[in-house]
Amino acid sequence: MFESPTRNHFSVILERAGAVIAFLLFLVFNDLKDVGWEIFTLDYYRNLWQMAIYEGKKSVLIGLIVFVGLLWYLYISFRYWKRTTFYIDGVDFVYERRTMFRASSRLPIQNIAVVNVERNIFERLIGTAKVKIDLNSSRTANSTDFRFVLREQNALELKEKLMGIKQSLTEGEADSQTEAEQEPREQIAFFSVGEALRHKLLFVPVMQTLFMLTVLFVLPQLRLSGDYNMSRLWYLLIVAVIGWVGSIVNGTLNLGNYKVERDSSMIYISCGVLNKKDYMFETEKINAVIIRKPLLARLFGMASIDLAVVGFGNEKNETTHLSLAADKKQIDAILQACVPEFTCSEPPHRCHPLNIVWPIVRAFLLGAATYWIGGLVYKDAAVFSVIVLALSLLGAILEYAACDFAKDDSIIRYTGGMFNKQTGIFKYGDVQSIEVRTNVLYRNLGLGRMRFSVLGATSVRKHKTGLFPIKGFLDAADLMVAHEDNVLLSKYGETPKNN
Repeated sequence: MFESPTRNHFSVILERAGAVIAFLLFLVFNDLKDVGWEIFTLDYYRNLWQMAIYEGKKSVLIGLIVFVGLLWYLYISFRYWKRTTFYIDGVDFVYERRTMFRASSRLPIQNIAVVNVERNIFERLIGTAKVKIDLNSSRTANSTDFRFVLREQNALELKEKLMGIKQSLTEGEADSQTEAEQEPREQIAFFSVGEALRHKLLFVPVMQTLFMLTVLFVLPQLRLSGDYNMSRLWYLLIVAVIGWVGSIVNGTLNLGNYKVERDSSMIYISCGVLNKKDYMFETEKINAVIIRKPLLARLFGMASIDLAVVGFGNEKNETTHLSLAADKKQIDAILQACVPEFTCSEPPHRCHPLNIVWPIVRAFLLGAATYWIGGLVYKDAAVFSVIVLALSLLGAILEYAACDFAKDDSIIRYTGGMFNKQTGIFKYGDVQSIEVRTNVLYRNLGLGRMRFSVLGATSVRKHKTGLFPIKGFLDAADLMVAHEDNVLLSKYGETPKNN
């Protein structure tokens, strides 16, 4: 299968036109919201016909434009379905689109980074699935390179076939594919819908939480144009509550029944209650491990694990989690089972005390700005500014307490963050760019900061440390540049090495 040109499933036409059809249905239902059961009576359609005659050419012209536009969009979608094909040619994946905007690609299967399979509610009802293919490319690291809609069984077979060929080429085996597919998997972790809900509640963004608390408890106490009530803010309350609850429910449904498995070289992740998703990627493609500990999660001794993998976590609703919220014992067990090579043998070092100076100054500046700007609107702005100052100072203390850095011969490990504490673990060979910064004051004290990046989703790509002795950063930079995998990495304006 897939050796000859293969089209998408016919339902891709409806999926491509889904947004247009949904918009038209919204307009129809919006017009019918006050009609009710009258649409099932003959008098309703008589009146509708009389109205069309009364409006004359205007209503006919509008209806004709909408109808022709819908037909044209369906034709474009049909043409896309009919003239877009893909197939596997030996060790190459071939994609062809013979529409007005032609495209033809032939790529080595070995260069595929991730193959994901997703099934939304519509696709599950009709028995199809979406296959998303991402390449080892920094140019397209933020988007999916190829996307196809197939019958569910065919989608799974395509994923297994591509990753089987890739694994066979990586391992240098001629007859590899069958062995790779039949290799047993070990379940590393499973998180139920209830545990997914716990994860979403503990990992609610701090700023969103503070906004909710402000709307619910602080603003009613402030005098707004002489009133102590929420009469002018009720709509903000409703929008905030609906948005918060909707975000929690949607996230829980997307992460429910979260399962992590692995074999000798691959990691498999599946999740979703309504929209099913299946991910698989090679362990050697993991560029970084991020351990996240937001404030609420820290209070309960919980953390989660994210990964930086090219093509993984770059699209809407894709998850980079290797683990949802779990205690330290479970987190350590998952790390040891899936990414034991991401372990730094050296103990971490605390940041320099000067690292807390700017956060404290920033806290007072923010408090003063809140008092000055708030005074233009609220008569009791001092209360609000004191709260902002207290939270900012708390954040400064937490940021300083969380900051540490460690390195050994192959790994750098950095912890930072204010309310959302996170620990990043990186291998020297996976760093794409590095920059060590200092100024006149810090240089005299032997201090500096380091910025570096790895390939992965936007949320795990760029990193910046606090103030540490600059010698440690320079030593780490030398090890990164000298690493055999970093053939194009350089520093201090040197010419990149060329192996």
